[in-house]
Amino acid sequence: MTTTRRAFLIATGASGLLLSAFAGATTLRAGSPRIWVIDEDLPGSAALVQRALVHGARIEPLCGDAGWLWFERLSRARAIAGVTRGADAFVLTQLGAQNGMRVTQRMWLGGAVRWMLESAESAGFVTRSGSLE
Repeated sequence: MTTTRRAFLIATGASGLLLSAFAGATTLRAGSPRIWVIDEDLPGSAALVQRALVHGARIEPLCGDAGWLWFERLSRARAIAGVTRGADAFVLTQLGAQNGMRVTQRMWLGGAVRWMLESAESAGFVTRSGSLE
């Protein structure tokens, strides 16, 4: 069996996903309102879903169009995080920005992007005038 360089990099990047996707204790506390979007086509996504479920996280699988997922399931959420491909992360963060959300974290994980979106109220973004932005 021959492994291409691309396949090797994707496979080794998936091992990093398992270790770092849910690294922060605050991201997976029980009862957290955060919704996790996980791309089912990424290597290691099944293990990510299992780990998230152990911690009681709410999961929305991304198995098609990110725009559809936003309008059907995510548009009313106050805090969303995900491990997706770069293009899907871009679409979801742009739709979130139009909804008043901000990217609070973005990290490249060898073939995937880990990202977090928060609404102004949940993240506590305050303008210079002292009001919530």
